Amino acid sequence: MFSSIKSKFAQSVKNKRLNVFGLFFLLAFLILVVTKLSETYVETIPFTVTYKNLPETNIITLDSIPKVNVTLSTHGFNLLSYYFQDKTYELDFENNTSITNANYIWLAEKGTYALKEQLGNSVKIVSVKPDTLVLPFGTLSVKKVPVVFKSKLSFMPGYDTLEEVVLIPDSVKIIGAAQEISKINTVDTKPFALTDIRANVDVLVDLEFSNSSKRLKISEEKIRVKAEVEKFTEGTFEVPITILNLPEHTKINYFPKHIKVAYYLSLKDYRSIKASDFKIECNYNDVLKTGASFFTPELIVNSEKVKSAKMKQNKVEYIIVK
Repeated sequence: MFSSIKSKFAQSVKNKRLNVFGLFFLLAFLILVVTKLSETYVETIPFTVTYKNLPETNIITLDSIPKVNVTLSTHGFNLLSYYFQDKTYELDFENNTSITNANYIWLAEKGTYALKEQLGNSVKIVSVKPDTLVLPFGTLSVKKVPVVFKSKLSFMPGYDTLEEVVLIPDSVKIIGAAQEISKINTVDTKPFALTDIRANVDVLVDLEFSNSSKRLKISEEKIRVKAEVEKFTEGTFEVPITILNLPEHTKINYFPKHIKVAYYLSLKDYRSIKASDFKIECNYNDVLKTGASFFTPELIVNSEKVKSAKMKQNKVEYIIVK
């Protein structure tokens, strides 16, 4: 028992010595870091150029975003903070550029003051490379193009929409250099799908414009898609056949005399549809031209309330009666 207590005491002393050593090691390391960060360093940091006060009628036509490498002298503490900041330089077109032959010219000697303000008084700017930026620009043009609905709506059985899907807006403006926007004739919606629809549709849909040039702008990034959904049903009528352009002294016998027509419409409009809203016509001139032994009937629907309709038979046999 005595030996056990002695062993635990010795272990405790050993651990405390280890903890004390670790504490002194940590303090020494922190002092070293503070000492190093207090020294002055010269470092080159790349800054991405962003634009400020660029006239709305102009667009920069560079294929890539320009950068400037700023060599600066400062204490390590300041230098460390820059690695965690947004490293961008805002180029002021109104005050820091000149125009030569459809190019904006930026000189580092003009932009240094703005960089100095951005970096603070504790930083000394040693150099800026390149010392000149040549930024070609073009005059903006505007083109209005239609939006193409590329998505799919799937309704529950017995539900549908009588009107076409409504896009708001149904067209958008493309803004950019005339040569680039001349190649764009439509803008598609991003594909998406709605299934088992039984209520009105009113959703925001993104436009597919990511593959276009980054220099182009679009007036709308999203559009609204609307559709009024109703309960639908199917009905049928026996519709008489009308023969057109039959010569005065020609008599024919044809069969059938009626064709069944199935139609699809909103349930609320079902009772307002009559057989007279449908016509089936066969044109005698057509068989004279083709020599066919049968008519191909044509269905005519005279009601906007009917979404779709089809005949149950697509041939009308006939014989000439002498």
